[in-house]
Amino acid sequence: MKKCIKSKLIAAFLAVNMVIGIASPVANESSAAKVAKLGFKKVKLEVGQKKKVVIKNKKKKAKYTYKSSAVKKAGVSKSGLIVAKAKGKAVITVKEKFNKKNRLVGKVTVTVKAKKISNTPVVSVTPVVTDNPATAIPQSTLAPATPTATVAAVDPTAEPTPDVYSEELFTMYIQDISDKKYEVNGATCDVTMQYFEGEAEGEYFNGNIKRASSNVIKAYKEGYKDGKSYTTARYILEGKDSSGNACSLFIEDNGIINADKSITGKPTIITKNEELAWLQTADIQTRVIDRGDGNKEISFMWNKDNTEPVPYPTVTRPDETKSYTEELFRFAIGIGASDEVPGSDGASSSMINFTCKTAEGFDKFVGEGVDNFADTRMQFKGQVQTLSARYIMVGEDADGDECTIYVENNGIDDNGMVTEPTIITDNPDWAWIETAPLHGTVSWGASLTIHMWSTKEAYDAGQAEK
Repeated sequence: MKKCIKSKLIAAFLAVNMVIGIASPVANESSAAKVAKLGFKKVKLEVGQKKKVVIKNKKKKAKYTYKSSAVKKAGVSKSGLIVAKAKGKAVITVKEKFNKKNRLVGKVTVTVKAKKISNTPVVSVTPVVTDNPATAIPQSTLAPATPTATVAAVDPTAEPTPDVYSEELFTMYIQDISDKKYEVNGATCDVTMQYFEGEAEGEYFNGNIKRASSNVIKAYKEGYKDGKSYTTARYILEGKDSSGNACSLFIEDNGIINADKSITGKPTIITKNEELAWLQTADIQTRVIDRGDGNKEISFMWNKDNTEPVPYPTVTRPDETKSYTEELFRFAIGIGASDEVPGSDGASSSMINFTCKTAEGFDKFVGEGVDNFADTRMQFKGQVQTLSARYIMVGEDADGDECTIYVENNGIDDNGMVTEPTIITDNPDWAWIETAPLHGTVSWGASLTIHMWSTKEAYDAGQAEK
């Protein structure tokens, strides 16, 4: 009997060990997936170029250090910005310090090449006229053409317009969060909401994005807003100015995607920092470089020759001249933490975090938000406070059909919130909403409730299109 029990115990022990043995690699893979690692291990740069070291799966409380094996060839800053200095090679060693333990994250091999110089001959288009008016000899290294009896005057080519945005204030290094990308394909516009994180580095400011923020890309279709694509990113930076003083910057960067796919933007910046207060009215342009794999560089360029203060954004008041009687949506809002950045000259900004779902008792659309969102508030001297809340919800319409809606609720808070929302949806029965007059109001009960309305005329026309 004892021998039988002993045999069973041994068998059970072996079985457990086999299970552990089988499960261990999976557990190890899961753990390994969370270990910080380099986004790339090799990079080629020209002298003068910069590149940010990308670390995936960063630990929030960990400290990362960077060291170059050949500083004269390629240097690296405390935040991991590689600067190519001279032709040659350097190795950037990246380490992680977490819970008093040091770990090698990896090494980046940097190959620096000489800056390319154009060998294209420069040809002057201004002719040199000789005593013989019949012949004009251009100043050129190219073989001269056989002169004819008469030579028409050549109009000089206009010199290229110099780039007035010539001084870089700082550069943002952005990393898209891969599992936080949401899309809505509407009748008039395709919307992408991409969450991101990142840091800023430069002569005037160095810091980090306070919390994951979003960039919304609206790609309009032919016949709507000239078929152009626009971007709007909103975020708060926390860091230090050039004197080492702690400060915060609120940024709303409104951009346009050009024909060559490049992106240029016009940022609104709010800060109370004495050294950087001038940014609120400075002439600044942003330029985006897509480095691939969700990594972007955004240069904040200053037109220092423009000494005229740039006006603050104007307030657009929602239309209240129509009779909005048809309720389309009703959302219950869960209000979360608020991040505030006071500004200079009476300016202020805040980002109020919230969640959303369909309010109880409303059945035209039943759904909830795909993530946490932010209601962005701005106010400038002599103006009322503006608000803009952007969110995407998934759910079902009254017929049980699955659908997604993007809401951009823009308005004012002047002793009460009133809005004029934009709604984009993939529900074909609601396509009319995208171009209909819309109006937003609020009510308070157990929570904040948002009501969205349209006119009876627009509603009836929309129903007739089904």
